[in-house]
Amino acid sequence: MNNSFARLIDGMNATLRSEVLSRLDDEFARGQVFGVINLLNTFKVRADWSAGFLLEQLAVQRIALDGVAALMQGRPEAASLPALPTGAMPAAVPIAELLAQRDSANRAIGDLLGWLDAQRAQLPAQVAADIEQLLRTAMRSELAIELKNSPRPLFAEMSSGSED
Repeated sequence: MNNSFARLIDGMNATLRSEVLSRLDDEFARGQVFGVINLLNTFKVRADWSAGFLLEQLAVQRIALDGVAALMQGRPEAASLPALPTGAMPAAVPIAELLAQRDSANRAIGDLLGWLDAQRAQLPAQVAADIEQLLRTAMRSELAIELKNSPRPLFAEMSSGSED
């Protein structure tokens, strides 16, 4: 039977807490173990086996990019739009491909922000505002996903060597 990556990390953390920390009297060494636990928690949510947060990021980026494409469809200004990544995500995609898709969408959002800045005067005010809102919502959502998928840092434990 195979364990999930998250379960393996949780087991390592539990062992470090119950077996290693309980035997360490040195405050510095205990702080170092808390640093390792913090690092393992970060790996748990960002490692190759953990694609969930990447899929969430891609979904919010797709909403923004598809929304901009829909707003600009048939408009003469659409000719100057930067290239936008297109297409739905297949069910099983390697992590490297998900990362590449996320990075490509991030570049497209950045390019669209630059394009919007340069073309704002030629666009109807409401269209420009709608595009900006779509892009800003995607960026905020991506940040929220990053924060949601980042473990709480153990700075206090690392500096004191104690969980209390």
